[in-house]
Parts: sequence; structure tokens; C-alpha cells
Amino acid sequence: MIKVSFSFLVALLCCTAISYADVRLAPVFTEHMVLQRDKPLPIWGEAKPKALISVAFAGQTKTTRVDAQGHWKVVLPQQVASSIGRELVVSGDGSAKTLSDVLVGEVWVCAGQSNMEFPLKNEVTGPQALTDANNPLLRLNLWHYRSQYVYNAPFTPGQVEGLVTERFYEGGWAPATPESAREFSAIGYFFGRRLQQKLGVPVGIISLAAGGSPTEAWIRREALANNVELAPIVAGNWLENADLDDWCRLRGHQNLDKPLADKLAVPSDDLGPNHAFKPSFLWQAGIARLIPFAMRGVLWYQGESNSLELRRVLQHEKLFPLLVSDWRRQWGQSDFPFYFAQLSGIETTGYKSQFWPQFRDSQRRFGDTIHSAASVVTSDLGARNNVHPTNKHDVGERLASVALAKTYGQPIEWSGPSPRSLTLKGKQLVVSFNHAVGMRPKNGEAMRGFQIAGADGQFFDALARIEGTSVMLENVAVPHPLQVRYGWQPFTDANLENASGLPTSTFQLSLR
Repeated sequence: MIKVSFSFLVALLCCTAISYADVRLAPVFTEHMVLQRDKPLPIWGEAKPKALISVAFAGQTKTTRVDAQGHWKVVLPQQVASSIGRELVVSGDGSAKTLSDVLVGEVWVCAGQSNMEFPLKNEVTGPQALTDANNPLLRLNLWHYRSQYVYNAPFTPGQVEGLVTERFYEGGWAPATPESAREFSAIGYFFGRRLQQKLGVPVGIISLAAGGSPTEAWIRREALANNVELAPIVAGNWLENADLDDWCRLRGHQNLDKPLADKLAVPSDDLGPNHAFKPSFLWQAGIARLIPFAMRGVLWYQGESNSLELRRVLQHEKLFPLLVSDWRRQWGQSDFPFYFAQLSGIETTGYKSQFWPQFRDSQRRFGDTIHSAASVVTSDLGARNNVHPTNKHDVGERLASVALAKTYGQPIEWSGPSPRSLTLKGKQLVVSFNHAVGMRPKNGEAMRGFQIAGADGQFFDALARIEGTSVMLENVAVPHPLQVRYGWQPFTDANLENASGLPTSTFQLSLR
């Protein structure tokens, strides 16, 4: 007969009780974090049902009861910016958790696919930037995942285990140092660095971009299902769903077919096995776990996986506005800033980029028509044969200029010349522009990128002449011009900019 001492049983029961009652915070809350200034601060997590939870920070304390499902949330009063590290203490039912070195300032979330994920260590100026990366007032929170940078290869058992929504992302806050910045989003780093320097307050950047991920992976399932045109995206096994991109499904098969054949327990539901490309998966695994964390706004760089086919470009024109509106609705902030990078430029040799001009033009229009949104041009930074251009410094700086001007009210230019209207003057088309101070061709070169067409839709290169804030266009081969397009090549050398050196977006306009 096995004898167990009474003292051992008591110790075992005590340990079990403490473990059950342990206060747990949502993953976004770790030491060295930044809390958003000037907004109420939701703090939430899990604990033993009915336990009394107390949250204390900066002289403020809030209490609440854990609900029957083990969830709790309090909302702390808004705080002013503070660069003094303080403790956030959560306690309840004999358990406590203390987060040290918590600052208050500005918080932004970075999401999208590989060009947002692109690490600082690989950026063209990254090595120099890393030597000067020590900044205790810039905090970085990289949400990485086990299958990151796994391309056309089967997932390992460990990577399969990481496909559970609750554990897909792992990460925590850290002050900016050469070590913490090395793997961090280059765009997010340069954006945050500029904001911190200009605003003089702590800045926190959360990055949860996932390489190759399509737009639909970031949208809540119910939002897709309730849209008549987009509901087919969430109908049946995503690996066999022809409404999705062929390349995305191919990558899914490359990653998952062998684990499934080997009878590994791949987390799945009625939409099929989990994967970063699966519709709604990154919403559920990432964004939903951030909400309702207080933040200022979102930075987005995505679209390569939604522009490989014309039908997907047209589908994206419905997907993107839905993503923005639903994120805002779920966050309970109807107008938080949503700033995004347009696709860059790449040749069609070896890459299906023939629809990128149309995609970039749609992104331009989103920036003009979605409230509190704006796009930045990156087509001038493209790499002829590389879908991952290495100049991310300028992308981050341009996004920072948008935020500084539109969110923080600083008097700086944030956009290149933007088409305002199209008129006809004799046999010339006249494009008038906003953001046109000092409009010029880059480096004083001849103007490139403008084409015009008549009723037949046949485009010819146009002779372009700047007059004030307008560009006059003509070609003798088009005596009755009706349409103009600019930068309408996948890899474009169009070169119109303003005095701030900011480029003009790809666009197409018509008189009718």
C-alpha cells in the first residue's frame, strides 16, 4: 500500500489552489510596456471565477469580480504622458502580479504581411540604425510565431502545435536596443523612432505582421459572413475554396499536407486547418487578443497576396474598407487613424504584378475616401526583381510624417502631389493637384509617367508641362483626350514630386 504523508497532501492542495487562483494578464501586458496617454485604459485577464481583482497604477486603483468564465476587466482613468517607469500591480485571491517599468505615451499597432514584417537587420540602412538603437523611451513589442519565415516546406510538429489561436503569437515589450530592434519591423522601428524624437514622449510599437498573409486572414469571420459579396470566403475548407488566391492555397498545402498525412493534430475547425493564410485566423489569433487595448492608431502594409489576380484586386476593394470599419467597431473607436503603405513596384518577370497599378490606384482612393485614413506612396522605392525592397527607412518616415501632420497636428507636408481634378483645355488635359507646392520632376529630369487616351482607350505617352499646381498633357496622336493615367506600370519610373520630395501616387482619371 502506498502511503502519502498528510503534510504532502496539504502542500499539493495549496499549490493547486494557488495555481488555480493565479491572476493572469492578457499577453499584451508585460514589463517595459507603454500605456496610451489621454485615453481610458482597459486592463484585463483571467483568474479564478468570483475572485476579487484589484489593479493599481500611478495612484489609481480599480477593483472588479471575475466572471463565471474566469474573465475580468477594469478600466483605469486616462493618464498624461510619463517617461518615469512605474509599477502596474494586479492582485486578487492571494495572488499578485507586478509589471515594472511601465511608461505612458503613444502606442501604435503594425500589421500586414512580409514588407511590414521585414526586420531592421535586413534593411539597407539597418546596420547603421542598430548601432544607435538604444532609446529607453522607444518600446518595441514583437509578436513572433513559430511558423515565421517557413515558406514552401511542411510545418514541423512544433510549428503545428503553434497553430492554436491562443498561442500562435508570442512576445513581450522591451526598450529599444540593438538586440530588441534587430528582428523588429523596420518600418515600425523607423516610424516609432521619428515619433519619439518629434513628440518627446514615450512611444510603443506593437508588430504582429505575418509574411504572405492575405487581407481576409485579418478580418473577423462574422464580418465576412454578413457581407453578401464576401461570404463565400468563409464557406468551407479554405484549402479548397476557389474564392481565395491560388498561391495562398498552394502555400497552405505545402505547409499542411504532410502534417495532415502524418496524422498530426493540426488545430482545425469547419473552415479547415489553422494557418496564417486562413480566412479570419490572424484576426482571431492576433487582433482579437489585442482588443480593447488602448492605442492611438494602426499602420498597415499589405496587398501583395491580394493582387495576383484581377478578381482578387476587385475583391480587395470590398475587403479593405470592411477590415478598417470592423476593426474600429470592435475596438470601440470609430475613427482611430489607419495609415497604410501602397504596394511598391516590381517587374512582371518572375512575379505576377501586372495588376499592381490598379491595386495602387485603389489604395490611393481608399486614402482619400476612408475617414481618418491615409496612404503613402512606395512605388518609387521598389526593387525591379524583388518583392521585398530593402528601403524601409523612407516608408517608416513617410508614415511618421502622416501621423505627425494628421494625428498630432504638426505643420509638415505628408503627401506627394495628389490629383484633385481633370479638365479639358482645347486639346490638352489638365490635371490639378493638391499637395503641389514646388511640384517638379525628381532631380530635374524630364517628366515621366503620364499617358493619355481618347474614346478608344489606347494610351500614349504624354508631353507633360507643369503650370503652377497643374500639369498640362497632350499628344498629337490623341486629338480628343478623355483619360489620363500616371505611373501605370508594375515597376514604374514616374517621377513627379513636390518640394518636400514626396512622390505622386499611381492614378487613373477620366472625363466621363
